[in-house]
Amino acid sequence: MNKVLITGASGLLGRSLVEKFTDNGWFVFAHYYNNRGAFSGECEWLRGDFSTLEETRMFIEHNKEKLMQCTALINNYGPITYKSTGDITSSDLNSDLHGNLIVANEITSFLLRSGNLHSVVNIGFEGVGEIRPYRKILPHAIAKAGLQLLTISNESEFPDVNFSMVSPSSLTGGEYRKVSGEYAEPESIAEEIFKNVSGGDHNV
Repeated sequence: MNKVLITGASGLLGRSLVEKFTDNGWFVFAHYYNNRGAFSGECEWLRGDFSTLEETRMFIEHNKEKLMQCTALINNYGPITYKSTGDITSSDLNSDLHGNLIVANEITSFLLRSGNLHSVVNIGFEGVGEIRPYRKILPHAIAKAGLQLLTISNESEFPDVNFSMVSPSSLTGGEYRKVSGEYAEPESIAEEIFKNVSGGDHNV
């Protein structure tokens, strides 16, 4: 049976990902921090605090035997700082870089060393990497741009692993509210990611 680790699995997109993969015969290791999901069956919930590098490494060490079974990884964990650009501090930047980039790199690096990893999907957001104003989410945009560069770099260094970045529009039902534009349904994004993982399509 194929096995996947999904970080941030109790969130809006995370829940749809868990459902999509389990419905299609995968076993899911579903990371959460506070809000454990209600899914049962082919899913095991793994609690983990990713707020510091030490806690992230403790999660990996505590669950290493389970994680080493995974052939796929979906880095869906990614806290976001909402703050006007002029009010941003170094702590805001450090927080978003750690949560969105460093955590993903730590887990990806560990799974690459296991030798079983075949597919990694990193989750961005609409317009990631574009040079444009980010008036409320600049630390998040910087961190996701870094994650995009990490994805491209890993794709070059590890050609036998399918590295992809999926950057959906804001999700219907999510916390972030657009002024205008289309929203994405979590189920449709989960479907796209599942096809990416099971079919091996690159999308950076």
